[in-house]
Amino acid sequence: MHFNFRAGKQGMKFFCDAHVYGKLTRLLILTLILGPGCGAPLNHPYPDTRGKNWHLIAMASEPSTLDPVRMHDAPSFSVASNMALTPFQYSYLKRPIEMEPYLARSMPRVQRAMHRGVPTYYFDLELKKRYYAPVEACLKDEHHDGTGRPILAEDLELSLKRNADPANEAFMFSLLAKSIPGFSEYNEYIRDARKENQIASLEASEQARVLEEIYRRPMDGVQAIAPDKLRIYLNSSSDRILYFFAMVSSAPIPWNCWQEYNSREKNQHALERRMIASGPYHLVSWEPRDQIILEKNPLYNFRFPELPADSESWPSGLQENPERVEPMRSLAGKALPLSDRVVFYLIQSGSTVWTLFEQGYQDRVALTKDSYEGVLDGGQLRPEYRQRGITLSTEAELTTFGWIFNLDDPVIGKKVGLRKALRCAIDAKELVQRFYEGRSIVARGLIPPGMEGYDAIVPEEECSENQIKRWLAESGYPDGKDPSTGKPLVLRLIDVPRPANASFHSYLVEQVAALGIRLQVDLFDAPTYFEKRMKGKFQITTWGWGADYPDPQNFFQLFYGPNAGTPYNEAEFTDSEFDQAYRMLEQTENPAKRMQLIQKMNTRLHEEVPVLLLFHRINYGISQPWLSPFEPHPMGYNMLQYRGVDPQDRDAFQDNYNW
Repeated sequence: MHFNFRAGKQGMKFFCDAHVYGKLTRLLILTLILGPGCGAPLNHPYPDTRGKNWHLIAMASEPSTLDPVRMHDAPSFSVASNMALTPFQYSYLKRPIEMEPYLARSMPRVQRAMHRGVPTYYFDLELKKRYYAPVEACLKDEHHDGTGRPILAEDLELSLKRNADPANEAFMFSLLAKSIPGFSEYNEYIRDARKENQIASLEASEQARVLEEIYRRPMDGVQAIAPDKLRIYLNSSSDRILYFFAMVSSAPIPWNCWQEYNSREKNQHALERRMIASGPYHLVSWEPRDQIILEKNPLYNFRFPELPADSESWPSGLQENPERVEPMRSLAGKALPLSDRVVFYLIQSGSTVWTLFEQGYQDRVALTKDSYEGVLDGGQLRPEYRQRGITLSTEAELTTFGWIFNLDDPVIGKKVGLRKALRCAIDAKELVQRFYEGRSIVARGLIPPGMEGYDAIVPEEECSENQIKRWLAESGYPDGKDPSTGKPLVLRLIDVPRPANASFHSYLVEQVAALGIRLQVDLFDAPTYFEKRMKGKFQITTWGWGADYPDPQNFFQLFYGPNAGTPYNEAEFTDSEFDQAYRMLEQTENPAKRMQLIQKMNTRLHEEVPVLLLFHRINYGISQPWLSPFEPHPMGYNMLQYRGVDPQDRDAFQDNYNW
């Protein structure tokens, strides 16, 4: 428990570290010499951060994994992406969103080619010489050049093969299988080889040996043609696959490190808790339900970018706040990352996080409902916070939130009228006003603001009392009653504990109760929750999707029929009209035609209700004055490298506020 001791400020000054000596004379002398700030305030929850250029962040949910291929959730991406050097990244200070080379030397061009006698396409990934963080013994292999272990084309090739392995249930499988010739066949090959070798029955060391033998077989559409060049063949001229190489899912991994970690634990689970870091940070420790510590990669060799010459290409925060421009410009050329460490504190209580920020023990926080109303007035910071030097930044996230219905469920999945009644029961406008006012907008379609297709909205549902009664009766649950028991129908919603979600869940239960239905909310820790979702062991689940890449296809793929049974279609939704429009969207470049197709898919989702769309989120973040100038990015998971702190200013504030 964290306490604010400001009320005892006058008496508190005698309780510096000097008290451990136990002698009054020495205590008085040290107190006179060092004054009230001689050590950490007694309420300091993280005294080891004093004087350190460590960036302090609160996280509400724990990552489910650090395996870049297997991760599906935002907490995992938020941590792991800051440890991965991918071929491309999103430019930090350019708008609209733009990809740029990161590990690659340049953005590649898709070209025509002949591959195995068939006309096709390809592009080459040519790599700069960059190094893994020198913290793993397995990196001292034959490729180590005296400075470190460089990232090689074969490391990216291995990453693609791991994405093809069915055991990994890869997050980006659909895009890769559609784009790369031979990718789906490699998936089947590994599936058969796993079965033939009875992989599941082998011990970890033997699993690692057999898996390496299996993976040594080349993939037809991927070829390491030089240590620093990977050629990737394509089924079409579409360059959408380039988005994959800006994601942590494409993070490289050396062969011998992969084998080393596999040999430690069966089924590649040793990779769940450790990542072979190549990006700005590497993992120091992960203490479950407590904290995660990342430390600067000493071989990371990048610098803070220049602001674009055209101010219209700047983030909106800089365009709207000219006073931020020069401080941001002053960072250009500084070595990255700006912080020596990043410490994630796992804290589920929103009020606790806000108290810590007030006391100076967090550097930046996202505003929740509890803090939003007390910090902002008319959407602007209150004067008392501006006087403290606190800054506000906003960014419309490329996210959509709601519920997913499991259409394989015998109750909720077979009755579209029941799902429509539930949609009417949850008033999205009221929900946003009550829990997310100013920080979200009501969703009228699947695509979030800031992306192509956002304007393709659907009309509001007719939710008259008579209409709802008809839907329930047609579904076999008149007045919400289960005819087999004569009692209210019970529906189960799974979720994870989040700050202040008790009142949120109570609200949902109350709204559904108006239908005569009892909503049971089942809470699970993050790994269990995501496992249930991945395996389809739910009736209704809370759901949110953030764009992996800024293309509407990335959202609509979640309801594309052939993706059913994968993490891309958790609802198990299949609809021929939707699927036809989806395929046409992938082949169409004409903006007007694309908008028509997006409208069609939105309409089919509205009519069949595999998803209950609720809101799109707007990120309100506030930063302490000792945090370096920072602008949020709608696609930026690897942005922690651009944040630094002034520990002396932070310590001084903590002393003044808390002693």
